Amino acid sequence: MSKGQETCFACGQHFRERAHRGERPHNPLIFVLAGVLVLAAIIGIIIMVAGRAKRTSSEAYRQQQAQIEEAARAAVQAKRDSARAAVRNDATGMLVQEVNDLEARFNLVRGQVVDEQPSPAQAKLISQINAEVARLRQLTTTIAGQPGAAGDSLKEQLRDGERTVRSLISNLSRAPKK
Repeated sequence: MSKGQETCFACGQHFRERAHRGERPHNPLIFVLAGVLVLAAIIGIIIMVAGRAKRTSSEAYRQQQAQIEEAARAAVQAKRDSARAAVRNDATGMLVQEVNDLEARFNLVRGQVVDEQPSPAQAKLISQINAEVARLRQLTTTIAGQPGAAGDSLKEQLRDGERTVRSLISNLSRAPKK
């Protein structure tokens, strides 16, 4: 065949007609593959958008928790400040201040040691410390109304309770994390 030749020299067949008659239909595998690729791209986009939304939601939750913790710290600080101002020279006030300082130390250690979710050992220690601090607060109010030896006995119980809380706080700082 030479350029520009439209018919076969041997059989006389027209090449252009034959080219039109010999076209094959498109391969369906190509369409299936293209469809799968488009579907995979759509699924990938959906997963990326969902992941981004989850991260955004998670970040908003962390910020909200940080604000709540900051408000709680501010409330505790205000409580401590008002307690200091109200009973600075009073003996009972001094005891209350000691319990407040002990609770502040507990909160500091807890904030440094405990993650978002405390381990079971940490949760148990936190519960014990909270119960003991509540008992010490009750003792400070009871001591105010007890004169003499009864008051001294309660003060000794208070000192023992403070030692117990310090020991529990120390245990909390060494408690295994998750």
